[in-house]
Amino acid sequence: GEAVYFFSGSRYASCLTLLDGLKKYLQYDVYLHRHVETLCRQIRERALVQYTIPFTSVVMQNMAVAFNTNVDALEKEIASLIAKGQINARVDSHNKILYGRQANQRNQTFQQVEKAGDEYEHNSEAILLRASLLQYNLVQQASVGGKAGFMKHRGELD
Repeated sequence: GEAVYFFSGSRYASCLTLLDGLKKYLQYDVYLHRHVETLCRQIRERALVQYTIPFTSVVMQNMAVAFNTNVDALEKEIASLIAKGQINARVDSHNKILYGRQANQRNQTFQQVEKAGDEYEHNSEAILLRASLLQYNLVQQASVGGKAGFMKHRGELD
């Protein structure tokens, strides 16, 4: 329970240290012993991914401290996760900074907002046109055969 508490609280160094301490005990479990290393690696990878999500850039030195590791080892882990497609970012190896690729999301959001605005404008114009037609008693009447007829002023006879 404590490891989950640390993980959900973004206290990844504490969580991973606790998991490392539990590994030797989990090795004795009849069902888990074959999966312990894989589970711990996947938890660590998920923590790395979660850590990067809210940031547009991360100083890898700070991230290394948060994960109780050195920058070079962290850079290799991050590169692996980028190659797997789990982290959408790029690494500046010279300055040791991880840059998230969120510009596409921002652009997509602007496009969606623009589309919604266009639809709103179109619907508003249609409503105003309909209201204007009703105001001046202009309606479209169906003919006897069920086909649409011509627009007539309400009150006119055929």
